[in-house]
Amino acid sequence: MNEQSAQITPGEKTTGLLQPMQATRRGLLKGVLGAISAFGLGSILYAIYRFLAPGAGGGGPVEISMSEISAAGTAFFQYGGSPGILIRGEDGALKAFSLVCTHMACTVTWNGEKKEFYCPCHDGFFDGEGRVLSGPPPAPLERWKVEVKGDKVIIGAA
Repeated sequence: MNEQSAQITPGEKTTGLLQPMQATRRGLLKGVLGAISAFGLGSILYAIYRFLAPGAGGGGPVEISMSEISAAGTAFFQYGGSPGILIRGEDGALKAFSLVCTHMACTVTWNGEKKEFYCPCHDGFFDGEGRVLSGPPPAPLERWKVEVKGDKVIIGAA
């Protein structure tokens, strides 16, 4: 192959290995949008998998030592990927609740003085048993099973 045959003149069509590589804005934009689309689709498929997969929400029961319960009678923990609170009542009974509001999944706060939960997102209030007092929440807070074994409190035991 000589130098003359390897040169490409404007408007000339080529085939095979002599095809010039042209980077255009349109090609670059297609590549970037393709990568973003692939990432988005992957994220959606992973979210669906995590929702449908058995045990995707998190591990097993949570153990809390009795010494970890504060003087106010509360202990915070994570259960199944959700924040939770363990409350010791005046009668000594232990109750565990999810701190995720049933309205729009905001994190609620516990007011120990008033013995109620408050959701700052839309002014929702729950009583000390997790029942809706006011606001838009459609259902009470999720309550988890509590079992005491010696000096340990086990939350979520089957």
